[in-house]
Amino acid sequence: MKQTQPAYTTPINTIQKVYPLLSETQKKIADLVLAQAETICFLRLEDFSKLAGVTTVTVIRFAKKLGYENFGAFKKDLQNYIQTMVIPMRIVKSELNDLRETPTDDIICRAIQNELELMQKTYDSISFETLFETAMSIKKARKIFIVGTGLNGSVAEILLTRLKFLCLDAQIICPDNLTLLPYTLVNAGEDDAFILFSFPNYKEFTINMAQCAQALGCHTICITDKLTAPIASYAEQLLLCQTSSLIYYNSMTAPTSLVTILSGILAVLIQKDVKTQERLDYIASFFQ
Repeated sequence: MKQTQPAYTTPINTIQKVYPLLSETQKKIADLVLAQAETICFLRLEDFSKLAGVTTVTVIRFAKKLGYENFGAFKKDLQNYIQTMVIPMRIVKSELNDLRETPTDDIICRAIQNELELMQKTYDSISFETLFETAMSIKKARKIFIVGTGLNGSVAEILLTRLKFLCLDAQIICPDNLTLLPYTLVNAGEDDAFILFSFPNYKEFTINMAQCAQALGCHTICITDKLTAPIASYAEQLLLCQTSSLIYYNSMTAPTSLVTILSGILAVLIQKDVKTQERLDYIASFFQ
């Protein structure tokens, strides 16, 4: 007789099921998970307990109350739930169906207005001083490591092209070969800078890179969507970009614009000396 596999119970469903049996402190933790699951699933035990205002032991007991062996197992299951069951359904907003009967001109007008509002809200939240300080951190860096995966990778590539044009030593860090990554970062230190892009769905690789950059003493420039984003706590300079568009959950309009603004400030700050320009012209002569 063929045996059927038991139905998968999501960590959110588990919390909702046992909620009446939890203590007041555990309910406080549960409420935090239910409200911020997409952020919580990437936090370290220490960071989560601090955010919840409880001890690490209390968090571990909460995870065991849900039936998990430890907090790591709970976090992993929550990550899988968010990335495989929640995020894919949120690439295109559910409100899209409401627009299908809307006149085409109205849809276009609203889409354009939404993108303009995203940029306006982004620049309203970032001071000129922060933009200048960020540009100076990039300018002074011996080497610049850029981190951006998935959709963020396109913005990272644009930034890399701009920085290369300004003769800055920059490279993109990818999760393709984690074995070689320590060799790439072995000499990274306080003279270097990391620029990290992270928008939903947040990738654990980017969060780990932010932790690593901070631990190595590098300057950390984090570009994300909100103060509660997983990489925000590691930022030396934090630039918040609004990305929730009319149709998609992530619009890259504001991040792309921000990269253009930053590289423009850098272009003004960096004056190529005569020798550098002569060497550029000499090298270029081989490819004409």
